[in-house]
Amino acid sequence: MDFMDCDVLVMGGGVAGVAAAVAAARTHAKTMLVESKTFVGGNGTTGLCLHNFTTKNGKQVVYGLAQEVVDRLVAMGGAVGHVPFKGFVNTVTPVDGELFRIACTQLLDEAGVIVLYGTNVVGTQVDNGFITGVQVAVKNSLRTIRAKMYVDASGDADVAVSAGARYRKGNEKNGKMQPISMLLRAYGTDNIKIVDTLSSVEPAMASKSGVPHKIPVYFNGTFGKWNNIIREQGIFPNDDHKVFFNTVWPNQLNVNTSAVMGIDGTDPLALSRATVQLTQQVYKIAEFLKQYVPGFENAYFIPAVFAGVRETRSIQGIYEISDDDVKSGKKFSDTIGEVCFPVDIHNPDTGQAEFHPIGADGAFDIPFRSLIPSNLENVVMAGRCISASSFAYGATRNMAPCLVTGESAGVAAAMSSSKGICIPELDVKELQATLRERRVYLGE
Repeated sequence: MDFMDCDVLVMGGGVAGVAAAVAAARTHAKTMLVESKTFVGGNGTTGLCLHNFTTKNGKQVVYGLAQEVVDRLVAMGGAVGHVPFKGFVNTVTPVDGELFRIACTQLLDEAGVIVLYGTNVVGTQVDNGFITGVQVAVKNSLRTIRAKMYVDASGDADVAVSAGARYRKGNEKNGKMQPISMLLRAYGTDNIKIVDTLSSVEPAMASKSGVPHKIPVYFNGTFGKWNNIIREQGIFPNDDHKVFFNTVWPNQLNVNTSAVMGIDGTDPLALSRATVQLTQQVYKIAEFLKQYVPGFENAYFIPAVFAGVRETRSIQGIYEISDDDVKSGKKFSDTIGEVCFPVDIHNPDTGQAEFHPIGADGAFDIPFRSLIPSNLENVVMAGRCISASSFAYGATRNMAPCLVTGESAGVAAAMSSSKGICIPELDVKELQATLRERRVYLGE
């Protein structure tokens, strides 16, 4: 069979794609999801925190499917909820990566989504702004999947760009992109000792079933006291390199500190080269931690199975979320959810993280128009490739916002498919009513 047909085709099985596919299937659309890896969940499977559900003022503004995922993980032992933190955000939401992968797999299966693993998009068929089919490479053959509506949750806007969508890549001024990283997992750690040694602020502490005392689940610091050693070993290019830790276990830690600069994540050769460099870098980091940092002396380490790409393309939408929208905490009449994680930009030249707060009440709206490519009719974007300035992108690219845009994109695609209309023609008020029914927070 050369062709496969569905109502909604979701490209990309990261956090945004999972949310989109589940939401579309729950809206009674025959839904297919294609994912190039052999698992779903994207960066969530590495164990990174699901930033961020509450504003700087402590108000939760992210609910819906995003909160459902957290609730499921809490029941599985893979999360501890939204934990107060006195650092650069009000709360943190750490998760276990492997249990996150399982939860995503369960949600897709329960919703009836058809998932194609190990499948790569290689091209699109387009007719006057309408995608009529997406060509994919599967084992031993090429197939065409035809859908009424498409959700591009590829992270790199691969499908929309292939279909002719206009886009920006990297910073507007110089084209530079944030560095690529690889998470390092440490097992057999003494987390209390590590906190005492490295934490620059009071750690986020949480209770966990089966553990008799509260455990540190998030903290950050720098390697400043070992600058000479780090320079000698060539681990990082800068002094006082920042490091972020999170976990939901008393004797495991995710270490987020690696970085390779100057990589275009849409270039397969460059991304492959970065993967080699990062694998070697995290090995050096592991050896350094084990030898010099108290609490890691008995640890063993496993690098994440893939490199994490922060920034590539952002499509030109009907509306682009601007710097001022973020700085003023702007609200929109066509909102489909809110973002409350601060602008998080890892410097393209040094790899160091820089945070910029969201203005006003600490949250800004995501307008539905920013999910719609300006020159395509039956595609809706989800995740980090929605339409946003490079500054705003520093907030929208994170995983909680990706869950928000994913759910909204999936519902919108399913509703448009059912009604036989183009994405831009969808009644936003009707979309918002459906999202409210699903407990998506729209600012009321």
